Amino acid sequence: MPDLERNEKELSFGRRLARLGAAWRRQVDRDLQEYGLTEATWRPVLYLGLLPPPVRQTDLVRALEIEAPSVARLLDVLERRDLVFRSPDRDDKRSKLVSLTEKGERTARQVRHAVEAVSNRLLHGISTPELQACYSVFERIEANLCSRTGTPGGGQA
Repeated sequence: MPDLERNEKELSFGRRLARLGAAWRRQVDRDLQEYGLTEATWRPVLYLGLLPPPVRQTDLVRALEIEAPSVARLLDVLERRDLVFRSPDRDDKRSKLVSLTEKGERTARQVRHAVEAVSNRLLHGISTPELQACYSVFERIEANLCSRTGTPGGGQA
């Protein structure tokens, strides 16, 4: 690829990746609308369904990559909807443990199903080697971010 074309692709890569990520999440939002879930509420439920329970609230903050006060407010909403409950952490009195309720576990399964359905639709026609190549690029970008910031994924801890 000539240098000029590569430079143009490099300049638009981040914008395009961000746009695709946002569009992907909007597709999941659309699929979960009937359950009254938005990205703000389905993402914590998804992570809580994927991580071994109970989950320290601080670990959920890191997984979601949003500020702790925002996660606390989201958990308040999810608690009122009987999807999660918080309990004190016996090992760390400053920390709270978050778990899904029975209703929350059912909702987490619905969220996983919606995420899988969107993935199947959006990855339709993409071969395994193409997907593996994309993953390889993502891994190298994450490694570059980590080497520059010193944190996994390049984000702030």
